[in-house]
Order: sequence, then C-alpha cells, then structure tokens
Amino acid sequence: MLRSFLLLCATLIATPSLADEVYRFGEDAYIAGDNVTLSGDAVDDAFVAGNTVVISAPVNGTAHAGGRSVSISGPVGNNVYAAGMNVNISGPVDGDVQLFGDTVLVTAPIGKDLRLAAQRAEITASIGDDALIGAEHILLTGVIAGDASFSTKTISFGENAKIEGTLHLYVNSEDAVEVPAHVVPADRIVRHATEAFDPSVDPEGGATAEPNSGGWMAWLSGQFTSILILAALATLIAALAPAFLINLRERTLETPMRAVWMGFLSISALAGSLFLFALTGYGILLVPASIVLALLLGVAGYVIGTYILGVAVLSAMNRPLPETLTERAIAAAVGAVSVTVLAMIPVIGWIGVLAVAIAGAGALIIRWFAPGFHTEVR
Repeated sequence: MLRSFLLLCATLIATPSLADEVYRFGEDAYIAGDNVTLSGDAVDDAFVAGNTVVISAPVNGTAHAGGRSVSISGPVGNNVYAAGMNVNISGPVDGDVQLFGDTVLVTAPIGKDLRLAAQRAEITASIGDDALIGAEHILLTGVIAGDASFSTKTISFGENAKIEGTLHLYVNSEDAVEVPAHVVPADRIVRHATEAFDPSVDPEGGATAEPNSGGWMAWLSGQFTSILILAALATLIAALAPAFLINLRERTLETPMRAVWMGFLSISALAGSLFLFALTGYGILLVPASIVLALLLGVAGYVIGTYILGVAVLSAMNRPLPETLTERAIAAAVGAVSVTVLAMIPVIGWIGVLAVAIAGAGALIIRWFAPGFHTEVR
C-alpha cells in the first residue's frame, strides 16, 4: 500500500495550486485540478489528481488516480492505483488493483490481485486472483478466485460470496469473525493474530511475512526502490505543476534559511496544536487532524525538498536550471540519490535529511501564505 499512500500525499501536495490542466505525452494523459474528468477517447496510461476525480474514458494501460473522491468507471486494460477519501471502482480492470482510502467500493470485476486498505471496504464483484484487504469493516458479496487475507474487526457476507482458495483471517480472537460454510469451508480457514498482518507481502498464501534479513542485495534493492519512488513523485509534481514548483525552487534557493525556519515553525505549530485543542474540551476532536496535517506537510516537504536539493546539486555542477520535463526528472533523480546518500552519513546524516524535509515544507508555507516580518510579497 505504500504506492497508494504516496499517491495520496502527492495529490494533497499538488491540487491546491492547480487549475484544470491537461498534459499529453504520446498516448498518456496527465490531468490535475479541482473537479477533473477524463472522458472521451481511450488513452494509454492515465495520471489524474484533484479534489473530485472521474475517469470514464477507457485506459488501455495503467490508471493512477488520487483525490478526495475518486471514481473509475471506464475499463482499464492493465493496473489501477488509486487513493482518496472515497474510492469507487465501477469499471472492469484486467490487471492488479491497489486502493487506499476511507470508504472503498469495488463493484466491477478485477482480473488479477486486489490489495486494499480502508476504514470500510465493499467488494461486490469478482476478483480473478488473490485479495489482501485491511479494513475495519468488510462486505463481501462477490467471488474471490484465489486466496484471501483479511485483517478486520467485522465482516459481512452475501449469499453469493465465495472464496475458492484459502482464507487467512487476522483477528484479535478466535471467535471474532464467523464465516459461513458457503463462503469457504472451515478446513480452508487459517486464523492469525492481528499483529502478524503484513500488507506489503504477496497476497498469495497469506499476508504473514517470514523474517528474512536478505543480506546486502536486499538492502541495495530497497535503497534503489526508495530512490525510484521518491524521484517519480517529484517528477509527477513537476509535470502537474511546473510553474508552482519553479516558484518554490526560486524562493528556497534564494533564502534557504528562511525556508528551513518557516518549515520548522509550521510543523511545530501543527504538532503542538494538539495540546491546545485538548485543553478546550470539544477541540480534542481536532487532535487527529493536527497529527495528519503535520505528517502530510512533512511528507510533502520531503518530496519537494528532495527536488530542490537536486536542482541545487546540478547548479553547483554548473548545469542550467531545469526547464523541460526531462530535465526536471533528472533533477528529481539527482535529488533522490543525494538525499539517500546523505541519510547514510553516520550521526549527522539524519539531521541533513530532516533539514531537506523542513526546507521543502517551509517553501510550501511561504508560497501559500507568504508569512514574514517586514517582507515584500511578490
């Protein structure tokens, strides 16, 4: 679910600054804005971010979508990666599906694996392979052709619900969830402790990860994957909001210490506000919002700070400032490598990484709110 979570964070970073814009590279479509709809002729891959997102056009490749409300009703020929508060997949998908949200509905058939994390999940269509679902409440009325791994508090089953493989249940107690015999026979149900659930593993055969050190090759692979994800996120923002990112870059490189200071103050204010909310009584309901906003600002700052660091490194090498999408992608990759190497420095490396994230967060705050003392707003 990491990819879905990062997609959601990228969406929250990008959407406040964007008008409805469409970028097309070959057969791929990039759209961002407030209320956005991808309709009409088929596209290859789709990258859509906004407040309300609707994809009704056929997508021959992979669909990436993020927003408060996400609806995908067109057919998808490959995979779907979607994140939002409300996510609805009502068009058939031939490949794998990964979903992240509060309420997630799957009402059209999925050809391969389903991986889902939500507060409430409703699966009313068939799943062609395995399913891995972590949700407080699950409704299953369709058929899962392979294995199923459920981490949940409550499950409801429809009359036509069926699991043809093994059901792995991750629950607090043996009697927490009752599974009717028509869904899956008792001899094909394996119960596990909730703590053993690992949503990152292969859905087939259960979601319990076996301890494995992996050696230096596994470590190197993990570092390389982290660099790719970080560079891809920064490139996505550069593609969706180039002018916005240029403004952030210029302001931060002009006054880096101001960006660090404003980022420190903003994250500290968000994290510290939970104590004031708690003192007001009813304001304690806002405590989760303070924590989430502080986390999102930190993640957004980390991605943007990484890109700005990459631009700074290239400038130090007498390279021109990035203007095209390819040049921005190179800057993003250089920043991702730089921040990864920085994190490896013993004792002080984590301080440098923290400074990068704080500077990126400060750049966002300066751009959105223009705070300062006796400063001129441009």
